[in-house]
Amino acid sequence: MDDVVRTEPDQQTLLRERTLSSADYWAGVEARTEAATGVAVSDWFNTAHEVCDRWADDPTRLALTFRTPDGGRDEWTYARLRDDSRRLAAAYRAAGLRRGDRVAALLSKRPETYVAALAAWRSGLVHMPMFVGLGSEALAHRMRTATPAVVVVDAEHRDQLGPALALLDEPPAVWCVGPGEPGDADLRDALAGASAAFETVHTAVDEGATLMFTSGTTGPPKGCLMPHSLPLCNRSFAEHCFALRPDDVMFCGADPGWSYGLYTIGFSVLATGHRLVVHTGGFDPEVWLRTFAEEGVTYIGAAPSALRRLVAVAAAGEGMPPSVRGATCAGEPLDAPLGRAWQKLCDGEIRDGYGQTEGGMVLANLEGGPEIVPGALSSVVPGFDVALLPEDSGETPLEGEAQGIIALRRPRHQGSVTYWNAPELWAARWRGEWFLTGDVARRDAEGRYWFVGRGDDLIITSGYNVGPTEVESVLLAHPSVLDAAVVGAPDPARGTVVRAVLVADPDADREALVAHLQAEVRERIGRHAYPRIVDFVDELPRTESGKIKRNLLRG
Repeated sequence: MDDVVRTEPDQQTLLRERTLSSADYWAGVEARTEAATGVAVSDWFNTAHEVCDRWADDPTRLALTFRTPDGGRDEWTYARLRDDSRRLAAAYRAAGLRRGDRVAALLSKRPETYVAALAAWRSGLVHMPMFVGLGSEALAHRMRTATPAVVVVDAEHRDQLGPALALLDEPPAVWCVGPGEPGDADLRDALAGASAAFETVHTAVDEGATLMFTSGTTGPPKGCLMPHSLPLCNRSFAEHCFALRPDDVMFCGADPGWSYGLYTIGFSVLATGHRLVVHTGGFDPEVWLRTFAEEGVTYIGAAPSALRRLVAVAAAGEGMPPSVRGATCAGEPLDAPLGRAWQKLCDGEIRDGYGQTEGGMVLANLEGGPEIVPGALSSVVPGFDVALLPEDSGETPLEGEAQGIIALRRPRHQGSVTYWNAPELWAARWRGEWFLTGDVARRDAEGRYWFVGRGDDLIITSGYNVGPTEVESVLLAHPSVLDAAVVGAPDPARGTVVRAVLVADPDADREALVAHLQAEVRERIGRHAYPRIVDFVDELPRTESGKIKRNLLRG
């Protein structure tokens, strides 16, 4: 059985792996994978097989527990996930979908979200998740760019999908989970009438599996084509940062519409054979704490902004459930007050990580590694060669204490393989053998990395990425807005919030204008992106070439 062949690495094994070269580390990972699956990675590698099927021979092994806000629960074994995703894959094939076709998904945190992803992967289709908080134009852009053959949507968000479809010349077929519109296919009916005997397609390890769109900081959002090898790419972070034990239960506190929720603390955990607990409702610290206690959650994955509110509620109430031993976070730097508050409630620590959809998780505070200093990342994740390159040009890594662009020496397994229909933009991310993240960091004398800022001015708020350019385009569409800039502003609860700085028509009603613009951004881009702070100035600071001096607006 798989769980006999492959077990969680012990502490000594983890420490030994950190001394290996990247090539030797990946050779060991692939050898373990081949021993566990009986398939050579070079022959074929399919995400659905790696994260689900290889654990499904045990019919009792739990994969997912879904908890509803009212306390309801729904348990899914790996076997049930395998069989339902096989049925959906068979239904896709019967509908005429073929290898390489895209299947979009506008789904909340529910079982069908995971079934739809697995079905696409085992079919050789490309899964295209869309965050349920996106507005109609953002959804339409993604579908217009990728031309999916089908979009799967739950009944709760069918009305939201309609305006986006109306913006498309050739909208995809709609498969609805629950009551839909006339002409929609019923996904549950399709499952009921399909066979579970579907044979998984033998995809290549670097073949496209998922199309995840970025937030569009320097133009429209770009589609990152993520390969089937992504569970391998993420395995190092999961094993060395989470260091999950045989009896651990992971709580996924991020939305599967983004890569962190879908892969990093989602399917990458399932790839280890552990149980994942998912809360289907909105963020409620008290409900989360109750869920931890009732489900025996031992490890939490969430954004720092969610952990801040969670810790505050726990400290003011009955504390953290005793089962919880640790947490991981990403998306924003971990601040010292949160780290100290957590340690007063738990024996374990919050382990911070850094990565991108394009590259994967490459920096982290590792289990058994150097002492955690909040705000800093102490280690390079095994399997990756990380360096700081000069911000202007050059391929020679900076030595010692330095500040520069975080870069990855061409990884054996990387988070993405290209940008969809934009190979020239992908090529521009490389300097020789180095992939440029675009993010700037400072390395101190002890070798720790301190995040300085997004090279492309990306705003991270409550764990979500917001592209300033996308928000600015909505603001500037209003005739009373003469100029606009969007930046991040510090916030004690969310870490960062979106701030808009406007030059407006002097005759405009500013209060009404602010309310209108906030509603427009919520509707067209998403509720996570609207500017909570709106300020007015007579003129925006610009360089001689006309670029906005965002650093002055952040100050």
